[in-house]
Amino acid sequence: MCPAINFCEIMESKSGISIDYFDTNEYMPLYNNIKIYKDSYLKFKNSDKEIRNSKFRNVSIIQGMMDKTVSYNDIREFCLRNNLELITIEKGKHELYDYDKEIVELLIYQ
Repeated sequence: MCPAINFCEIMESKSGISIDYFDTNEYMPLYNNIKIYKDSYLKFKNSDKEIRNSKFRNVSIIQGMMDKTVSYNDIREFCLRNNLELITIEKGKHELYDYDKEIVELLIYQ
């Protein structure tokens, strides 16, 4: 849910910030008082590499088609490349908070 297969790329493209930002700043503000510190940024960056270099089995990705944060097309391509099941929520936006019931049903009946 809310795939973050390229979390650092998304943060960098939306904010224009790179690792150098942390040379002069303690954290990067995201939204709703969420802050990303340098060590977390580096962990996300490393996770991006691990995910891209792994072969997955028995994984389904749930993605909202109206997500403006994580591109639906990027997720679709990632699933195709890695032979993963993609489950789409047609009107779903990022984080899919309004779709708890549908997601629970998907997880139970998959």
